[in-house]
Amino acid sequence: MIKKIITIFSIAVLLYSCGSESGNNNNYDDGFNRSELLANLTDNIIIPSYNNFQQELINLEQSAINFTNNTDQDNLESLRSSWLDAYMAWQHIEMFDIAKAEEIDFRRKMNAYPCNTIRIDINISSENYDLNNSNHYSAQGFPALDYLLNGLTDPIILFSGNDGQNYINYLNSLVQYMLLNTNEIINEWNNNRDLFINSTENTASSSLNKLTNDFIFYYEKGFRANKIGIPAGVFSGSPLPENVEAYYHNLNNNTTSKNLALEAFVCIQKFFVGQYFDNSSEGTGISDYLNHLNAQEQGNNLSDLIISTFDEAELAITELDQDLMSQINTNNYDMLVTYDKIQAAVPLLKIDMLVYLSIDVDYIDADGD
Repeated sequence: MIKKIITIFSIAVLLYSCGSESGNNNNYDDGFNRSELLANLTDNIIIPSYNNFQQELINLEQSAINFTNNTDQDNLESLRSSWLDAYMAWQHIEMFDIAKAEEIDFRRKMNAYPCNTIRIDINISSENYDLNNSNHYSAQGFPALDYLLNGLTDPIILFSGNDGQNYINYLNSLVQYMLLNTNEIINEWNNNRDLFINSTENTASSSLNKLTNDFIFYYEKGFRANKIGIPAGVFSGSPLPENVEAYYHNLNNNTTSKNLALEAFVCIQKFFVGQYFDNSSEGTGISDYLNHLNAQEQGNNLSDLIISTFDEAELAITELDQDLMSQINTNNYDMLVTYDKIQAAVPLLKIDMLVYLSIDVDYIDADGD
């Protein structure tokens, strides 16, 4: 297996060196309109996804205010519902860890799971914390809200008891910080939109190169590893069902982790083919770029091969038990098979696709391709 990986990598390096001697420079031109691709991804996928997410966070903030003003079961259920709606919307933007989002560690602040419940409890009791400090990344965002809303034995009693104001303050601090960071990122996208789509050169810092790397990194780490591989025990050697996304809500609902994973996978597929956020149309996508280059893998159209591999992975996820934790505990083999189905697209994206696009990988991983 190791020899096979080395061979594939050697071929990729050879193809890259032979096919892109003039690549990775400001004058790079393969006849494809990169600006058109970037415009579609920006105007019809990224910005609309962020705008939708922002609205869901505004709804979440209002639900938190309502719960603060009247800490009863109806408002708690409404708050839980708003949290889940926002979490689903988050799946559409998590892959865009670029520019301001990367600068402020947005992804880690929003969705570092499993959360650190000990630190959360300390923060609530002490009311002394800095959410911008990396030590507190695992005590904020969606996982921390999951613990507060779905993991406490009786939230109503705790939020209205002797220390209730501390809980209320922390809840609102988390939500407001999530919205503050989101607003900052949206403002940057709106202000720098033209600059971003006109960055068509082929350099490590150009828009498409960074966006493509972020997409692959998310697929490999944020999706493949975090949502499936780590809970299934691929990297630890033993299953870790408590490491599923939305752990506490999933304990009560039994479908949350799988639903989030499926939503995220749909977003991955839509980004690759350039499908609009609202599903109204399909514009220029990375798949079109590969078709323009007549990209092939062992005689097969590379774009079609990636799409079919995505389809097989999505089907495998769909056929898992509705409760991923139950799936891991009762038949983890199917989780591991699903991981392999998802993994099958990694070398297609990270080696074959990047060779044709003449884009270098800008991150290092330790678990192989």
